[in-house]
Amino acid sequence: IKVTIINFTVTPSGLEDQLLVDVVQNERPDLEQRKDELTVAIAADQKELKRLEDSILHMLATSTGNILDDEALINNLAQSKVTAVAIEGRLKEAEQTSKEINTARESYRIVANRGSVL
Repeated sequence: IKVTIINFTVTPSGLEDQLLVDVVQNERPDLEQRKDELTVAIAADQKELKRLEDSILHMLATSTGNILDDEALINNLAQSKVTAVAIEGRLKEAEQTSKEINTARESYRIVANRGSVL
C-alpha cells in the first residue's frame, strides 16, 4: 500500500497573492493581460536563445578542419549575434515593463491583504 499525503494548507501570503491576481483581473484586466503576455514573450525569447546556443554548439562539435573556414558556421554566428542583441533589448524592455506592472499591481495589495485576513 502506498500512501501520499497532500498538504492543502494555504498560507496567508499565498492567499494574498491569489487574491491580488483576482483583484487586478477585475479592476485592471489590461494590466494582468500585459503581465501574462510579457511572461509568454520572455519565455519565447529565452527558448530562442537556447535554440541558438544549441545550434552553435552543434555546429562547433560537428565542424571539421579549421572552424574559421566554415562559412555556414560563421554566418550562423553572425545571425545569432544579431538575434541575441535584439532579444537582449526586448528582455531589458520587458524587465522595465514588468517593474511598471508590478508597481501598478502593488496599489491593489492592500485590498488583497484585507481579503486574506477575512
